[in-house]
Amino acid sequence: SNCDKVICSNQRDPFVSYWGVYYWHQKKLGDTASYTCKRGYKSTNGATRATCTRNGWTPKPLCHAPVHCGNPPPLDNGDTTEAPKYVYSHDERVEFRCQNYYVMEGEPFKTCVNGEWRGDMKCLKPCTVNKNLLNKHNIRFKYTYNDKLYSEHDDEMEFVCKSGSPVAGNDMRVRCLDGEIRLPTCQ
Repeated sequence: SNCDKVICSNQRDPFVSYWGVYYWHQKKLGDTASYTCKRGYKSTNGATRATCTRNGWTPKPLCHAPVHCGNPPPLDNGDTTEAPKYVYSHDERVEFRCQNYYVMEGEPFKTCVNGEWRGDMKCLKPCTVNKNLLNKHNIRFKYTYNDKLYSEHDDEMEFVCKSGSPVAGNDMRVRCLDGEIRLPTCQ
């Protein structure tokens, strides 16, 4: 019948180091016990307490060997600082860097956590202003006679009119935002 008393084993799981159940305890349905895992093992979903259910203690398994990760996912416009390996162990981390002129947003590391890579970063695009754009907007760079400049994300560029004056509301000093820059126009 469904009225059978549910009693969970007080035996300790082989991968559990601390087990808050003694041999004289009777653990019934819904009872909990605190536990920790042996070195080199992880508790399922980071649990610190086990619960007695009709199917024994949960989570199942209480502890398991951590899972390895494969190659870290690629980073657009960036790369790892060292040659990638085929297998990474739990808690191992990989450092990334962005290509020239690209600026990293976020921490430069991804970490292998139980078979999944954690860590978010992005390489923000630079802005390029070349001769065509300068001519089209009738402007030149304020501080250089070059006709092509790169600016990194969040850097400012300053312009002056080649002739005429700036169109109303146009700022001659503009900021690069992830590859986008709003150039002023002179007429």
